[in-house]
Amino acid sequence: MSTPFTLIEGGLTGAVSLRAELRHPSSLREPEVEAWRSLMARALEPSVYADPDFTLTVAQHLADGRTLALLLVWQDGLRTPTLRGVLPLRLPARQGLAGRARLWRLPLAGTAEAAIDAGHAASVLRTALDHLRLSRLRLVDLHWPDLRPDSGLAVALGEAAGGTGRRLAVADQAEAPAPETAPLTLPAGRTSLERVRDPARLRDAVEHFLVLDARRGPDSLLADPATATAFRVVTRRFAHRGQACVDLVRRDGEVVAAAVHLATGRHDTIWRQAGLCLAQAPALAPAPARIEALVTVEASGVARRTPQPRTLRRLMRLRA
Repeated sequence: MSTPFTLIEGGLTGAVSLRAELRHPSSLREPEVEAWRSLMARALEPSVYADPDFTLTVAQHLADGRTLALLLVWQDGLRTPTLRGVLPLRLPARQGLAGRARLWRLPLAGTAEAAIDAGHAASVLRTALDHLRLSRLRLVDLHWPDLRPDSGLAVALGEAAGGTGRRLAVADQAEAPAPETAPLTLPAGRTSLERVRDPARLRDAVEHFLVLDARRGPDSLLADPATATAFRVVTRRFAHRGQACVDLVRRDGEVVAAAVHLATGRHDTIWRQAGLCLAQAPALAPAPARIEALVTVEASGVARRTPQPRTLRRLMRLRA
């Protein structure tokens, strides 16, 4: 079942018709995956972890019994529907009881990610909430972790909630523990750096990385076959698009450190690092604290004119 929503855009003669649907990740066909890839170029907050090659891979290999769904928001009225939003959700395990939908914190990413069209963010989120309200899942609210208070997504979520009279609760989120730093001791010898981009050679570079990472013991990727498989598949899919590379650091010919990158250019993301640290990292400004939001699925029916704040915390401080 899909939920329609019509948005009248200022300056345009027609209305933008949005509809939403809940889909199992494995049910997406290739044209829908391509629509998702096209959406990434228009995303309000681009992230490699919101890319279909990442999200669909971890959903296939690392669902671990969770009830997962993709909330897709489409725009009709064009020659072909345009995908405007993708929200990966964890649904309540017991479907017969009222429960909470949660934006899925993706394995191997550590954060919850969504792909939302920058030009339609608030209306996409409103359509998504309306669809959850009308679904047969008896959902009472949507939990959205890992938001930056000053982000466009946070503001759009506040606008979508405030514009429909929904209750919105905002809370500080505990910071994730900082990763352990690798030892700085290096064997004597000549050091060289190689960046591997060629898909045919990248597979071997990934195996070098996994061997180094295995030294972490029970917490390594190789310690869990499903996790190692997901890691290999993600890098292979990004490499096929020219969107992955592996940095290998050798000391006297032996690989002593490695880093896996996803995406390129300004979206380049160091996904994972393993092995020895070659130098003390420069001091960086602390990242802004994350917040988590809880918005009710049920609307009061009284839309409120919401101010345009700079942060979600200022936008609304109501408790569910």
